[in-house]
Amino acid sequence: MEAGSHSGGNGDRVVTLKDVARAADVHVSTASRALDPARSSRIGADTVARVEAAARSLGYTPDLIAKGLKSGMTTMIGVVVADLENPFIGPIIRGISEQVEPTGYATIVAETLEDHDRLERTLNHLLSHRVDAVITTAARNTDQHLLVRFARRTRAFITAVRKVEGSGLPFVIMDDEQGGELAAMHLTELGHKVLAQLRGPAGIEAFSNRAEGFQREVGAARAVDATVGARASELTAEEGRRLMALTLDQNPQSPPTAVFAHADLMAIGALEELRSRGLSCPGDVSIVGYDDAPLVNHMSPALSTIALPGEEIGANAGEMVLEMLVDPGDPPESIRLPAELIPRESTGPPPGA
Repeated sequence: MEAGSHSGGNGDRVVTLKDVARAADVHVSTASRALDPARSSRIGADTVARVEAAARSLGYTPDLIAKGLKSGMTTMIGVVVADLENPFIGPIIRGISEQVEPTGYATIVAETLEDHDRLERTLNHLLSHRVDAVITTAARNTDQHLLVRFARRTRAFITAVRKVEGSGLPFVIMDDEQGGELAAMHLTELGHKVLAQLRGPAGIEAFSNRAEGFQREVGAARAVDATVGARASELTAEEGRRLMALTLDQNPQSPPTAVFAHADLMAIGALEELRSRGLSCPGDVSIVGYDDAPLVNHMSPALSTIALPGEEIGANAGEMVLEMLVDPGDPPESIRLPAELIPRESTGPPPGA
């Protein structure tokens, strides 16, 4: 017997799948298929609708534990992120959940804080709970062998936002090179001749690609690249402020009039450093961020940025995982979304233009 939630009547009895089948006037096996997204396509749409209506009317909820024991699946998907405090993570998780939850799956979210050992412990923990799939936005180049090893133990394993070259894992990412190019193109078209980037952490391909795209476009515009050698250790406002200070201190004779920060949080820190020195944005220095995180359009000045469509990335990742769970023998095509510049008030012509 497959148990579910209590009936809508006096609440003294558990509604079973047999009750749903009886109410819909179908066999129990038909009711089971109709309520299983992976198998409902095998029966008529009218029958599925009738069974679903009966289940709603009776207040039936499938017993996922019993179903998991029978199928070998737990209907749980692990979502591993680097930092839950980063504002662009929320929309990604929402996009994943909105895609997978209607099919009966639930998400379990964990963070790594960019720590390799913590990533390994997290993956071990998720797999010990027999999650059916893993989506991670916390992948670094040095994690390649670890990720491949764990991917062999799951039905579906994909990376989102970041990909790991050589891992062979399916991914959903932005075109980060194009994003860097768009940031540089926007600033050089405004007339800036001395530009710099505030680079993200090492070992993450997304930031390397952003840097490469920016540097290439600055060179094509025959502008000066005043980027310093230091990188952020993490994506925080504090690190953005530190790199902005280094950039100004190491270029005292010809300071940059435009800066590209590899994350919006870093751009916020850069803006704080400018204000602490009595400099204005965009009057003295223009700033472009990356992510289009929530509320950056309400900053003063509103932040120009490269959009990272979190919900779209999450939805694509969720859909990809579902495809892999239904047909594990047919690897999905990876997805690279185009970059988009969102110009706002934090960018303008250089001083004296």
